[in-house]
Amino acid sequence: MSFASAVFSLMRGHKVKRRHWTGYWYFDKERNTVIMHMHDGREQDIRETQDILDTLSNCAADDWEVIV
Repeated sequence: MSFASAVFSLMRGHKVKRRHWTGYWYFDKERNTVIMHMHDGREQDIRETQDILDTLSNCAADDWEVIV
């Protein structure tokens, strides 16, 4: 799915990921931000990303899926 569709899913409380990821992203309503849950269990606020180009390229991808 497109990132636009993934954002709507995030807003509905779903976790989303790219097809090849073992981690996922989710929306934290209390902090009003997207949290990136990494493959190793670490979590990071998307606003604190160390590699903005990598994060933006993920947003441009169309292989997003909802975790069920």
